[in-house]
Amino acid sequence: MTMGIGKSLGIVLALMVVSASANAEPGDGISAGNLTVHPGIRLVGGFDSNVFFLSSDEAEVLSAPSVKVTPFVNIGTTNPDVLNLDLKGSVGWQQYLSPSSDVIQGQSGLDANVDLGVGINEKGAFSVKFEDAFERTNEPPSSPSASSFDRTINRAGITLGLHPSGRVFQHFLSYDWTLNLNDQVADIDRQLHDFTLRNYWKFLPKTAFVLTGDLGIVRYENASRNRGNQTFTNVGSMPLRVTGGITGLFTNRLSLKVIAGWGFGFYDEGETFSGLLADVQATYAIGATAEKSKVYIGYEKQFGDATIANYSSWHKPYAGYEQGFANRRLRLKLRGEILLRSYEGIFSGVHNVVGGQVNIPNTLSDSLVKVKAGLGFNITRWFSTSLDYTLSSNLTADRLTASGSAEDSLRGYTRHFVGLGLTVKY
Repeated sequence: MTMGIGKSLGIVLALMVVSASANAEPGDGISAGNLTVHPGIRLVGGFDSNVFFLSSDEAEVLSAPSVKVTPFVNIGTTNPDVLNLDLKGSVGWQQYLSPSSDVIQGQSGLDANVDLGVGINEKGAFSVKFEDAFERTNEPPSSPSASSFDRTINRAGITLGLHPSGRVFQHFLSYDWTLNLNDQVADIDRQLHDFTLRNYWKFLPKTAFVLTGDLGIVRYENASRNRGNQTFTNVGSMPLRVTGGITGLFTNRLSLKVIAGWGFGFYDEGETFSGLLADVQATYAIGATAEKSKVYIGYEKQFGDATIANYSSWHKPYAGYEQGFANRRLRLKLRGEILLRSYEGIFSGVHNVVGGQVNIPNTLSDSLVKVKAGLGFNITRWFSTSLDYTLSSNLTADRLTASGSAEDSLRGYTRHFVGLGLTVKY
């Protein structure tokens, strides 16, 4: 399916050249029939204080500047009444600038993202939407190595929507198929089949009760994985989540989302999850409506598969602030979150990893803190700049003992990243 997306993207890009409107100005995009095409490019220069997520208490922390160039294209329908096409594609190359370090230079590489949505009759009583999301990652491993950790993830799905007259009640039935492939650890490649039923009862113009049921089927391509002198079973599962609640506006400025329910892991063997799920957020709009400024606070309780255990479950409180100035030409964003995560059904023992072997203990937990700050400025309609800062820290005291070229790791780390970006979008 992703090859089809690539061919379609190439055809549309060719049409751009021959069908561009003579009156189009930078920022307007290029008209091609019922399509509007926005090509562009983004350049980010940054500094990473901790490329390999190392603890400064036991190892030399490796830092490096980098440059990333990302051409992109956004394509959408001008008149989406019957057919609504939304295609976003990008390919980026990140180059680490550290000539004296082969392991850091080895993290340079390519990533790609393609998101396609095709909606049919979305304003009618019955709708169909096809979606495909492709992602190719290029990520540093958690110990120094000249090899990066690369994954290919593709999610394809279809959603059927029922919207009776007035749209007081709406129902959506969807199926998604996700394929997760890992270049360096192919024996944990897996597939996820996900079935979701979402129901909405809109009792106020912009407020609704929500009831959702979600059933997943997780299956691994290999029955087991070999790690050092041990073999671990790849445990499949059928996670079930049933949640309900309320979401929407309660005043002109206050919006609330209060969703809660229960989840079941239904793992084929070993530890399994059964517990409360929650997704709560309060948002308050501040200042002039046109600036879209707001403050928000929220909390999430959820669970999911883990590569080193049957599953992990977590609590995540968070808060944020967004402020627009001068009709949003200048934008300020701040966000902070704490993720408290524990692992169950840990695959303890010796594991082969990039750079050597590590011994995973019987208990593991994470205390992840993340703070993000960003300032963006639209210089013109087609040219913008941004300055972003991210603090990531794991405050856990867990230790993984290692052999080979890998080093003992406390799993705890602190990482700062600062990036200056320039974007041109036609």
